[in-house]
Amino acid sequence: MPLLSDPGPGARAMAKQLKVLLPPSFHKMRISDELSGCFEAGDGAPEPTALVVSPFGKVWRVAVGRDGDGAFLGRGWAEFLAAHGIGLGFFVVLRHEGGGTLTVKVFDTSLCIKGFSAPAAVMTSRGSKGVICKPQFIRIFHPYLSEKMILPARFVKYYITDEWLNSQTAIILSPLGKFWRIELKNDQSGIFFTGGWSQFLEFHGICNGDVLHLRYEGNMVFKFKAFGLGGCQKDFKNQNAGIRSSKEKRQETPSIRKRKSNDEKSRSEENKRPKGPKNSRLLEPYRIGTSSWIRKSINTYALEHLLPLSKEFCGRIGFQMACKITLKTKMDSARSWLVHGAAYKNYCCLVGVAWKSFCQENRIKPGDLCTFNIIETTLWHVTITHSGTNRKQEGSPCSSRREDRTKKGGSRSKGTKERKSPMASLTKQAPSYTR
Repeated sequence: MPLLSDPGPGARAMAKQLKVLLPPSFHKMRISDELSGCFEAGDGAPEPTALVVSPFGKVWRVAVGRDGDGAFLGRGWAEFLAAHGIGLGFFVVLRHEGGGTLTVKVFDTSLCIKGFSAPAAVMTSRGSKGVICKPQFIRIFHPYLSEKMILPARFVKYYITDEWLNSQTAIILSPLGKFWRIELKNDQSGIFFTGGWSQFLEFHGICNGDVLHLRYEGNMVFKFKAFGLGGCQKDFKNQNAGIRSSKEKRQETPSIRKRKSNDEKSRSEENKRPKGPKNSRLLEPYRIGTSSWIRKSINTYALEHLLPLSKEFCGRIGFQMACKITLKTKMDSARSWLVHGAAYKNYCCLVGVAWKSFCQENRIKPGDLCTFNIIETTLWHVTITHSGTNRKQEGSPCSSRREDRTKKGGSRSKGTKERKSPMASLTKQAPSYTR
């Protein structure tokens, strides 16, 4: 798609952000400071304006505003969404092309890219002219996707041709310039990424709540990128240090690993001893960062009245006043619960009829664990661990596949060895592709 103006040699680097459309997003779409800094007020305009390029070729002027909660797309944004049939639960990827111009990619509730000017069948034709973009889909990463991940059924139906349906291997092109060979499994449920998938995720530091974006280049070749919890595209080139650290950890000698394991076991046993009030925080572990979450043990009071939450945690994720919070147990499902969040001087909480309905409909009982993964301030993914089952790991939801296996309690035999990474660099240079 041609740009409206030439950004020039000194232009700001292209900024991207992925956002999910919630009810407040239709009139005020929150954007990052990096993205908002790309726009300036035009001649006689009282506020900065973004030139949003429609897939139909029309240019929409959308005001870029700012309030106490940060920057947002305001006046003109709701009209843009309505004109393009973009609804609740859709994902949009905003990309600054330079000169104050924004292009928009839209993923519907099937997690596949939404076509506008041509039906999906036409878009798959490699010889067709006027194709808006290549087939793409997204998936919100959760720990249960670390061993295998299914490709969306709609994506397979429209974009994977018959000759590739029984393929045993896919190639994923990493942003770091590497080629990963991923085994495919095809059964009645669909097509899955399996062998090599967990190593690929670990190598790229993918965490719970990250959004995976895969663009199909044809012949079972995919280009990969990811977005963090804030919606900004992850810069893997700046993660080299972390990747090297991960490699060094895997290369530790058995004696070092054994010594570390013994030390961690001692610390774990020490933490289990009751220490009075100072140890109460162990009952409410949480993490704030690129992947924010909080884990709560549910008791009778929480089921009948309210669920208190740490004031510090809530303040750090932006939950500082009364609001409506969307709870989802499956991010790729349309089902959700709009729960009232209340903020008081010393604590915040989930309370009200909707919170009780959430507990009842998900059969939550005293002793169950709920892990709230913060996708956005008002969008939380909830993982429920019932007290009658083997509990999941007590560490971060982003824990590695190896830690998951250890703490799940021997679902595999002790003699089972981990599959080695099937990643292989291709000797042939990959063809160049357009956006």
